[in-house]
Amino acid sequence: MSDNHVVDIFLNPKSVAVIGASKNPMKGGYRIINNLIVNNYKGKIFPVNPNSDGEVFNLKFKKSILEIEEEVDLAIFYVANRIIPEILRDCINKRVKAALIETSGFEEVGEKGLKLRDEILKITDSFSKIRIVGPNCMGLTKIDGDSDSEERGGFFSGFGVFNKYRRGNIAIITQSGMLNGGYLMNLMRNYPDLGIRYSCSIGNKMDLSEIEFLEYFLDDPTVNVIALYLESFKDPRKFIELCKKTKKIPNKTIILLKGGITPLGQKASLSHTGSLAESNQLINAIIKQSGIIQAENLHDLFQYTRTFSMIYKSGKKLPTYGKVSMMAGSGGAGTISADLTMKYGLTFPIMGEKTYQVLKDLYPEWMPPNRFALLDLWPTFEKAMMNNISQKDVMTKIWKAVLDDPKIEGVFNMMFVSKRFSNRYDVEEMTQYKTDKIIFMWMVGDIHGVQRMTKLFNKNNIPTFPSLEEMIKNFSILVQESKSKSKK
Repeated sequence: MSDNHVVDIFLNPKSVAVIGASKNPMKGGYRIINNLIVNNYKGKIFPVNPNSDGEVFNLKFKKSILEIEEEVDLAIFYVANRIIPEILRDCINKRVKAALIETSGFEEVGEKGLKLRDEILKITDSFSKIRIVGPNCMGLTKIDGDSDSEERGGFFSGFGVFNKYRRGNIAIITQSGMLNGGYLMNLMRNYPDLGIRYSCSIGNKMDLSEIEFLEYFLDDPTVNVIALYLESFKDPRKFIELCKKTKKIPNKTIILLKGGITPLGQKASLSHTGSLAESNQLINAIIKQSGIIQAENLHDLFQYTRTFSMIYKSGKKLPTYGKVSMMAGSGGAGTISADLTMKYGLTFPIMGEKTYQVLKDLYPEWMPPNRFALLDLWPTFEKAMMNNISQKDVMTKIWKAVLDDPKIEGVFNMMFVSKRFSNRYDVEEMTQYKTDKIIFMWMVGDIHGVQRMTKLFNKNNIPTFPSLEEMIKNFSILVQESKSKSKK
């Protein structure tokens, strides 16, 4: 191996042999090569299959990896588990540096799989002769370019087909292949402005685990947010050490979803990745000592990830005290937001006198604004309509006054989107206004309008949310991370 980190050879190989390559578009061996080519992988590709002749994508099949005359950095395995040991021997004889084993059928299937694992340990001399990611994984993804630029490209060794994506600042480390396959494709479709830098499926962690990938991403300046899905901890002490290190690195956050925290979940993880059950007491201790953010489900994992990603891209600092303002278009929504704000440890501060005076001039005499930062905007719109004043100008003045208040760290804005009220918001002014405050938008109304506004705000790194509680909970997570970092 070179002096570079071991993960380098898996994410930046100069040459790849696809063991189990196929001409059949329905097979994974075909889709892996297709992904590499479609996404402009810059290295050499060698399809290997003893049962295939001719070419695939104008690449000539080899019967064995030993037939390849040039050096091979990485071998990707998509073949039956029983023949992997023999092919690994050939890889070692060929001096292949690394193997990515996507095949399943090892620890997770019981005694036969355990024997295969032990045979591989012996063949590789405990991985001193060749390094391995997997088995039972769905490949690795590294995005180097943007879908809107000529630089689009990267390394895509999974068999889920990717052709539209946007490079960003997020790295995913997962024991679930779905998170480098169908679910990743779903994320890219539903959140087109959610930028993925890496997505790494590590499977059973026979050799490399979350530890090596965490080390790599902590040192990678292009990564700000690391999303983890784990069913077991390979080295709890090292994991805690790396998570604590993160707290000392500006603009770097780890978010964990831990699978197998119930007896039924533990049974499922054993059949999925062969992960042995860990007690809730141990899991809680690891998470507490590491100080990382814990998500309760996949939705929260990627919503938190998206929020941190946008905040870091915007260059804004994390909020420290949780002092927020809520701009609601409904008194009921304001009341509910007050309950949720308190539930998640946030508060509406008393606004400064300058801010209050601006607001007082915009509200009708029969409904003056609160002194604390909960604003029902509807009375201001009524006053504006009665006096033939631009609602857009009123909204912009309120927006600027609240954002300029030094007592407020962030703003929640309920935006009701419809054709009838399209003249209420100056979106360009709202998105371009220079402020160090964090802005969250709760989008309600016409679906097409919501989609259009969501795209505009997200493009400017302003997170949008479909529900009030999700918006408030995500802000509380930012405060949690800020406080955690300040203690280190």
